[in-house]
Amino acid sequence: MRMICILVLLCALFPGLALAGEPDAEFWKAYALSYPQTAIKAVTAPLEWETGNWLTAGGVVLVTGILYSYDEELRDLFQRNRTDWGDGVMTGFKQFGEGKYVLPAIGATVLGAWLAGSDKTMDTGLLCLKSYLLANGVTQGLKFSTQRLRPEAEQGKEFWNSSSLSFDRSFPSGHTTIVWSVAPILAHQYKDSGWVGPTVYTIGALTSYSRLNDNRHWASDVFFGAVVGYVTARLVLEDTPRLAVAPDPALKGISVRYEF
Repeated sequence: MRMICILVLLCALFPGLALAGEPDAEFWKAYALSYPQTAIKAVTAPLEWETGNWLTAGGVVLVTGILYSYDEELRDLFQRNRTDWGDGVMTGFKQFGEGKYVLPAIGATVLGAWLAGSDKTMDTGLLCLKSYLLANGVTQGLKFSTQRLRPEAEQGKEFWNSSSLSFDRSFPSGHTTIVWSVAPILAHQYKDSGWVGPTVYTIGALTSYSRLNDNRHWASDVFFGAVVGYVTARLVLEDTPRLAVAPDPALKGISVRYEF
């Protein structure tokens, strides 16, 4: 049922478009190569940062540090205000950050776009797939390298406070990373539909809050996870081959092209 709900939402966000030609081998090669290219660009980006970029990065570090300082107090606040009704609502929104549902939904979107010949839907699905995989890779790497236990473990908020190594750790929030790696792409792709942006960002916010409500993450985990997802989505939008529909005078019809 949860998978069906997510698929229904994605289908609503990915309306069918006019038929278009299939992407060719050259496009798929460029798309595949864009994964390491975007990763390298992200790693080397600070070498070209200007003052504004450094201020933004400093702001992220500052906010994360402030939240870390108050993580335990914030956890207690969220748990004191937790209700059975709220738990039910948050359980629903948590699913939008579940990789076991989101990844198949993205795959179904790409497959459906290929069957229907919808290049914009295909474009959106491929962007979401790339953003999901790259953002999740960053988050899993941070989880393993920081080894921060979840608040429900009652072992404190410190990093490296576990006696064993595991990917099932708290920093940053994986659910938050996933939902925020997809939301900006949907908002961008369907910006002409006034309801899409507010809807996906509201889902992102409530999915993020569900991790605090459920005592699965510290506030600093959730904030940093959202940053990882959002920044990855913006990089993917800027640095990925794109499918587009364009009139082709020679063919007197519609052709598919790709561009960065």
